[in-house]
Amino acid sequence: MKIKIETTVNVCPETIRAYQAELGCSDETIREFVRSWIISGGVGSLEESLSYNGFDYHAVEVVA
Repeated sequence: MKIKIETTVNVCPETIRAYQAELGCSDETIREFVRSWIISGGVGSLEESLSYNGFDYHAVEVVA
């Protein structure tokens, strides 16, 4: 089953740029950086929750 999730996130660009610089990730745009963090964090949280409750860990996959 595919579920498309669309949302808008309001961020402080100065804070995000400073964090990117601290991590050495200044090659990404702010949009790319925030998008990848939100997706990886959300997928990781759901996978861990599924796994901790006895379900298949690999039940979630990000598709284009």
